[in-house]
Amino acid sequence: MNRPALLKVLAFSLLLASLASTVRARTVDGVVAVVNDEPITFSEFRESVAESLGIPEGDADIHLREEKDRNRVLAGLESLIESVLVHQELQKIGNPITEKDVDRAVESVMKTNNMSEADFRAVLDREGLSPAGYRRRLRWQIERSTIVRAKKLKEVIVTEEETRAYYRENAERFLVGAEVRLEAIYIPFPAEGAATDNDVRIRIAAQRASESIRSGMTLAEASGLLSPVVPGIMALSSDFVKTEDLLPEIGKEVHRLRTGETSPPVFTEGGAHLVKVLERRGGVLPEFATVKASLTEELVDRRSENALSDILVELKKAASIDIRL
Repeated sequence: MNRPALLKVLAFSLLLASLASTVRARTVDGVVAVVNDEPITFSEFRESVAESLGIPEGDADIHLREEKDRNRVLAGLESLIESVLVHQELQKIGNPITEKDVDRAVESVMKTNNMSEADFRAVLDREGLSPAGYRRRLRWQIERSTIVRAKKLKEVIVTEEETRAYYRENAERFLVGAEVRLEAIYIPFPAEGAATDNDVRIRIAAQRASESIRSGMTLAEASGLLSPVVPGIMALSSDFVKTEDLLPEIGKEVHRLRTGETSPPVFTEGGAHLVKVLERRGGVLPEFATVKASLTEELVDRRSENALSDILVELKKAASIDIRL
């Protein structure tokens, strides 16, 4: 069973999929924002926060109550506003996503990973996702792909020469048998296991550490900032180690990172990790043909993310957005 393949949830590889239409049901409760006369309810906001942090919805309430930084709260709401804008635009251009489209995508994930229904639900449980939550995440991935395809397809098409250039620029990442020297933050999960309050707090702390590093802090500084409130957090560094000897989840991120880059939070059974690649040495570069397909997909993904950002800027400029938090 390939858990990373499940979590990728088709992403922008669905860019050229043929998709149809429907209108999603909305929960009616307290309104936190109105986007072009469409309300966003608190329950939807709570669901979105829970899914982004990988925590149960009830714990998202704790997080929102305890979060003192209004900018962090608004950043979470902005992500939900963006999904509503994309949904509305797809309705407007006559290409909305239906429940049947999501059904087909779920079936494709299960078939690709040779999963039974029981296997699929077991993986979701381990990742802290409900079936409904996973479907919402998958819908958003499909909607992102669809709007990019509809509005900026030419900007994300990749030629073989462009893929070759990308291969040359990122050659260090593909070296087989290479060794890497790493720096990391490690936040262990509590001994009492997952789904506890402490487990949730660690997931939230890992996201905050990631935000701090993106804003310019070193890993050591981010670790020091959180250490008074996060028991067991450690800043670590390694000598050179083989990529193949790392935990699979960490090895996958190291393969994705250029030297000097830091990963987003990586969750394993033991806890949360943020990993920075300091240096690489050794290894043999594989033939271009062996990595061409995955590199093309990666480059399409990167261009699609940029295209989506441009689309969202345009949609926000034209939208009426009333935040009521």
